[in-house]
Amino acid sequence: MKPPSRFVTVAGAALLVATTLLVATLLRSPLPLLPLLPCLPAVTAPSGAGYEPAGLAALADALVYYATTETVPQQSRAEIALSLAVLRRRAPMRLLVFGLGHDSPLWHALNPGGVTVFLEEDPEWYKVVRTRSPQLRAHLVKYRTRLDLAGLLLDTYRGFSSCVPGAEAGEPAVRGNKACPLALHDLPAEVYENEWDMLMLDAPKGYFASAPGRMAAVWTAAAMARARKGEGDTDVFLHDVDRKVEKAYAEEFLCDRFRVGSAGRLWHYSIPPVSRRENTTATAGGEERPFC
Repeated sequence: MKPPSRFVTVAGAALLVATTLLVATLLRSPLPLLPLLPCLPAVTAPSGAGYEPAGLAALADALVYYATTETVPQQSRAEIALSLAVLRRRAPMRLLVFGLGHDSPLWHALNPGGVTVFLEEDPEWYKVVRTRSPQLRAHLVKYRTRLDLAGLLLDTYRGFSSCVPGAEAGEPAVRGNKACPLALHDLPAEVYENEWDMLMLDAPKGYFASAPGRMAAVWTAAAMARARKGEGDTDVFLHDVDRKVEKAYAEEFLCDRFRVGSAGRLWHYSIPPVSRRENTTATAGGEERPFC
């Protein structure tokens, strides 16, 4: 075997000496090196406080849930980020979500200290989600619309005075408004007794003829936003806008001029109440859109 060169021998010896000096320095005087390490943050909460601050327990539950399941939220990362920007700015808020899903723990956790309420129309799915996530505040609700009648409802809703805002009739009511086929008139009382800062429309089902479709959810969200009396606008998010019905109803009731963002199949609207709008009505093809 060829003996090591003199250069390799000298280099190895130099490395050994340097390492020895460094270790000796650390053992004798570690204090000069402490500024290189970040200081530990102070622990101010008493031992055993756990997740007492509002929202921490929900965040912990959501993290564990998504870290241990193969199911993912119905929306993409970009779509969730669009809603998260509003939650970061406005939370804690009153958030009304149409539909229970794999992402329900997420929306609940992202509104710490606020109120998040879910509305679900499928009894079996309602049981599944409520069993898995009993911390969610959710209601089982009924719809009286059918997806295969969406076109007829859109063409004829102006014929129902209780469906249309006007100077004489004022703003259309939602609660108890049985005369308007698009009004969700019998939701739980707390839905009507609170003003919602943000509405997420990701239900009911809208992909087969006998499904309820989202026609009534869109109309109801628009009516609630118009009637708002508190400060700020109402942020409305509508998912699945790649579908014909969602797109048509969004244009008619949520209004293009109030759309402020989009990502993937999600549209974001910031809808001001009627009391703070300009006295104009949008038109499309020469036809007025009374909600816009």
